[in-house]
Amino acid sequence: MGKRVEFMYLQQEDCVKAGGFDMKGSMQAVERSFFLHGKDDFIQPGKPVIRWGGPETEETTGRVMSMPSFLGGQDYTDELKDRGLIGPVNTTGIKFIPSKPDNPTKYGLPRANAVIIILDENTLMPACIMDGTLVSAMRTGAASGIAAKYLANSNSTVMGLVGASVQGITQTLAIKEGVPSLKICKVYDLNKDTSLKFVDKMKDLVDLEFIIVENAEEAFRDTDVISTATMAKKSYVDYNWYKEGALHCEISFWDTPPEALQVMDFVVVDDWYQVSHHGVDVSCRAVRDGFIDESKIRGNLGDIIVGKIPGRRNSHEKIFFNPIGMGIHDLSEAHRVFENAKTMGLGKILPLWENPVLE
Repeated sequence: MGKRVEFMYLQQEDCVKAGGFDMKGSMQAVERSFFLHGKDDFIQPGKPVIRWGGPETEETTGRVMSMPSFLGGQDYTDELKDRGLIGPVNTTGIKFIPSKPDNPTKYGLPRANAVIIILDENTLMPACIMDGTLVSAMRTGAASGIAAKYLANSNSTVMGLVGASVQGITQTLAIKEGVPSLKICKVYDLNKDTSLKFVDKMKDLVDLEFIIVENAEEAFRDTDVISTATMAKKSYVDYNWYKEGALHCEISFWDTPPEALQVMDFVVVDDWYQVSHHGVDVSCRAVRDGFIDESKIRGNLGDIIVGKIPGRRNSHEKIFFNPIGMGIHDLSEAHRVFENAKTMGLGKILPLWENPVLE
């Protein structure tokens, strides 16, 4: 006999009210998924991507990506609690994320948009359908923040940011959360007005002194933690810019040339299988094209977090963090927001059907 199926719908405004712009909460969610990745308590197929050409067209023509995943945690409830993280997820979800680079200029729309579906763990019926754009931006920033927490020198004081748009905001919030000792953030964007607007917004959100610099080199020189978050179509980073002991979080595709990784002591990714499968990130291209041996890829950040492999061994090491972006992070952060929304009585309850037409 048929039965009504309903789900919660969360628009972006609901997600904000449910703590979607709370970077501390996002960091807890993303560290949870890194931890469970290290414990192998996840399922995450390679991302299917629709492109209109080769990988480089993602930054010109656009792409459509789907990111399904399962994230567990039931067997690690106590350890999650001991680490100050959020409890188990134990369900499945998917993020659907199209991206069109000319949306802002041509249509006045964001470059990327996303929808996330979270399933009921028992029935595999949809429990929540929600905006995923905010989740996606926050979890990407949080991944760099967690990397900085585990890989940056603990006495770091200077951050450099190249790219002062939406991702620049979440990168800065997260990296400061991960490395509280940071005092200064040097900001560079090709559009100086973007830098000015960024600083005006950020000065009330985070305890950092912001300095707008004139070029990318200034953002890199004498800098402890660097984030590159741009839409660059060709590389511009010079490996001579890195100071001893620097951590570089590269979330873009083309900012850093593959040969620059030769000066790194080691490279960390979020999931080497995913990075290799996608085939675009600089760490993958550096191995593929023979600039570095695959042995320089130390491994996945989750394995460092759970103690399977070592992270930073001394204050002099130069480290490159190159995440592809994982669906389990989207699921973990979306689940956090969903749980908050349920507690707060947010969102709309909508029916998928009253009675199924086909049984």
